[in-house]
Amino acid sequence: GSAHSPPTPPTGEYAAFGIAHNPEDPKSILAPLREHGVTQLYQDASNDIKELKKLNSSLVVNFLDLLDILIQCPSSPLRTKKLEELELLFCNFHHLVNKFRPHQALETLIQMVKIQKDQKINLIEQINSKMECARAGLHTTINSLPSTLALDISSEMMDESMKDDHDGRFNNSTNEFDKVLYDVQMLVDRELGNT
Repeated sequence: GSAHSPPTPPTGEYAAFGIAHNPEDPKSILAPLREHGVTQLYQDASNDIKELKKLNSSLVVNFLDLLDILIQCPSSPLRTKKLEELELLFCNFHHLVNKFRPHQALETLIQMVKIQKDQKINLIEQINSKMECARAGLHTTINSLPSTLALDISSEMMDESMKDDHDGRFNNSTNEFDKVLYDVQMLVDRELGNT
C-alpha cells in the first residue's frame, strides 16, 4: 500500500555511526571495535543481552543530560562532549546488535521452513479430502448401475487390486482412474512420511 519500498543495499564501503563498513567483507561488520579505532564499553565474555540493556539505559540518561545542557546553555562545551559520548554508546550498541544477525537469519529460516511445512500438510489434507470425495462419488456411481454391471466393476476395483505386485508395478487389472488415485495416494503417503 502506502509504505515506501526499502532502500537498495549499499555498494562499496559505507559508514555507520562514523565506522567504515564494507558489505563485500562480512568480517568488517563484526570486527572488534578496537580495529575500527572505537573504545569498547563492554567485556567480550559478558552476557550480550545484559550489556545491551546497560547501553540502552546509558543512552537514555546521556540523551536526557544533553537535553538539559541544550536547555540551560546551548553553547556550552559540555554539549560536544555529550554528543561524543552518545556517538560512542551508539557505536557499541550497534556493534552488539550486529552480533545477533546470524542468529536472526537462522530463526528467520526456521520460520520459513515451518510455514512451508504447514502449507504442504494443508495441501496433503486437501488432496486426501478430494480423494475421499472422488472415491465416494465412484462408489455411488457403481451402486447406481444395474446390479450385474456393478458387480463386474466393483470386483475390478477391490482394494487388493490397488496394491503393488512383487516388482513394484501397478496391477494391470485396475482401471485408469484407480491407477491415478493410487499414484496420488502414494505421493501423499510419501509426503506425510517426509514431514
